[in-house]
Amino acid sequence: MTEKIQKAFVVYCSPAGSTRHVSHIIARKLQEMKIEVIECDLSKKFSETSIITKINRGNSNACLFVGSPVYVSHAIPPIMNFIARLPKNSQMPVVPFVTWGGVTSGIALYEMGKALVEKKMNLVGGARILSRHSMMWQMENPLGKNHPDETDDQMIQKMITGVVNKLSTRSNGSIDLSTLAYYPSNIVAEMEKMTLKKAKSLMPKRKVDEDACTECKECSTACPTDAISFTPYPEFEKNCIFCFNCVRVCPEDAIKADFSKVEKQIRDRANRFKETPPSQIFI
Repeated sequence: MTEKIQKAFVVYCSPAGSTRHVSHIIARKLQEMKIEVIECDLSKKFSETSIITKINRGNSNACLFVGSPVYVSHAIPPIMNFIARLPKNSQMPVVPFVTWGGVTSGIALYEMGKALVEKKMNLVGGARILSRHSMMWQMENPLGKNHPDETDDQMIQKMITGVVNKLSTRSNGSIDLSTLAYYPSNIVAEMEKMTLKKAKSLMPKRKVDEDACTECKECSTACPTDAISFTPYPEFEKNCIFCFNCVRVCPEDAIKADFSKVEKQIRDRANRFKETPPSQIFI
């Protein structure tokens, strides 16, 4: 029998805010259950090494929650890089979760679960939660509009209760990794071929209006991968993940991108997959 967890690490990266929302719901529910919570937003500079050190020092009564948005069917690089840096931890319970924008949640959750299992962690749960599509914030009817909503929040809370309860009463509470592989093999093979790197050429191009830019560096502050340099105007480095936070937050509207040309592609792809249920927990 395993004692009830006493400490939880909630680690996430959330350029558009949806994964942050889910992370906060997780943290609050754990705190209601009298569990100490340490949150880490990987988009904040220099936080990764510190949280890995704390996880490495964690005891047998700790649990790790790891969250990522889904980009091009995959978890984003900051999260996969974080998992790759984790030490092999003797059966620490772990729960990956993803937010997806109404097109497809892809193989992100499975990839995260597989990488965590390879770190000798104990996969005890998972979740995929519908959210507003991050490239459609300017559109009247974006995919995933008004999500995560109250029903999604309740589902997340139910997952936390289930995970904590089963860790208190079972030998390890693990779920089978195959549970997170909910797409057929032919679709998985297609998703594996389409990487964020390959998709970059299809993304809307950004243009910097040098006359409007005041070099305030708000775009750099909002960049989750520290991928913007200044010479003296913004330039985008190779580690950019195309979250378009720079476009979203620029107070002078000096960084522009035309999303209208990709809207049909996004909606057509969503109609192809028609993924259901939109939100789902695994415990």
